[in-house]
Amino acid sequence: MQRIIPVFPKRLGYSMCIACCAILLFSCQKNDQLLIKDSISKGLSQNLNNGWTSPDLVMAWNLEIQKAYTFPVNVGVSPPLVSRLFAMYHVAMHDALNCIKPKFETYAYHQVDKDADPDAAVSQAVYEVLKVVGPQGAGFAPFENLLAGSLAAIPDGDAKTKGIALGKAVAQAVLAKRSADIPYIPMVGFNPTPASGVNPGEFSYFPPLNTYALAGFHLQQPWIIKTASQFLPGPPYPVNSAAYAADYNEVKTLGQLNSTIRTPEQKAIGYFWAENSSRGWNSVARDILAQRPANSMDAWKTARLLALLHLAIADGYIAVFDTKMHYYFWRPISAIHSGDNDNNPATVGDPTWQSELATPPVGEYSSAHALTGAAAGEVIIRFFKTSHLPFTTTSGYWPGTRTYDDVKSAIWENALSRIYIGYHFRKAITVGSATGINIGDYIFENGLKEK
Repeated sequence: MQRIIPVFPKRLGYSMCIACCAILLFSCQKNDQLLIKDSISKGLSQNLNNGWTSPDLVMAWNLEIQKAYTFPVNVGVSPPLVSRLFAMYHVAMHDALNCIKPKFETYAYHQVDKDADPDAAVSQAVYEVLKVVGPQGAGFAPFENLLAGSLAAIPDGDAKTKGIALGKAVAQAVLAKRSADIPYIPMVGFNPTPASGVNPGEFSYFPPLNTYALAGFHLQQPWIIKTASQFLPGPPYPVNSAAYAADYNEVKTLGQLNSTIRTPEQKAIGYFWAENSSRGWNSVARDILAQRPANSMDAWKTARLLALLHLAIADGYIAVFDTKMHYYFWRPISAIHSGDNDNNPATVGDPTWQSELATPPVGEYSSAHALTGAAAGEVIIRFFKTSHLPFTTTSGYWPGTRTYDDVKSAIWENALSRIYIGYHFRKAITVGSATGINIGDYIFENGLKEK
């Protein structure tokens, strides 16, 4: 695997943990130019608009969406909010196809027009959602170009007209169904704002971020799971326990800024996965899809896989933010600063300790990143009925690529990365991963089911 050391100013561009952009992790990626008729480069048919079996147009929109949420574009959107947007974009494409030829259940729109052109419907549906909630200004231009190019490739006539109309109706239904989220997604200032804890183990604000980000996020209606608390795990280790002390001392050494204990490989893992889960696991899915046999994935299957993946991530964030609010556990940075006052003799404090990347101002337990990565990975495993899916993927944060023999190993490495950058105790990533697998299973078994 290839790793290239990025040249960044120290701790600048690592993480935008400021009040207005908390829990946003920057990303960077090689500039890959989208050609409408070459959207995935290998393994799939390359003909745009070639009927019921081509996934090319779905993949073309998917790639343009991925690029729009990769550094340095659109950096002001935090990972949980990105997950909501990716889910909206992908269920719009899924619904558009299944309102023409119903192979799978739809999410928001249920009326069928069997005479509509599927490519017109897909393009118009996702475009209309992007127009309302997607990147604005110059960042929207690539979507304008993709819509124009995809519609120009479709012969004029009733099918095209009906496809455009269907796409608009699907988009309106998706936007309407998720409009109820709006009161719960402000980054800061949600009322009531959680108080800073005063007892050992309680989440406490740390300068300069004297706030709690996305305090209402868990109050959204989940997408597929029944309630935000459906998969609530057991509690973190007691602060005065030996198990907690072991986790404390591990992250204290491995996750410290400029740690001399952390190996170069551990640092590379920490940085590689330091991006939003939606972009990262979308990249994984794209490489796996690119290796599928020709004509094995039609537009319906492709749209369903991507929609399920992003629904799992979106519901994963809602569930984990509920868990974070429920347990309100402190971050390693707060714990280590107060280590001499936590009633545990095995935790030596260090008031100068800093995490390798700037810590997001939300509760520690459990790990959102471990959970959402596991949920996404489990959807891929369930969809293809195996974890043995070798792939090479890019990072939106760390230049170069990493190669994996199977999806499970990537799930665990994604989780471990949060120790190596100082964000989480091991208990949080272990529990987060297990919960994410359960959520991924539930989404796969209950979401967008085959008819």
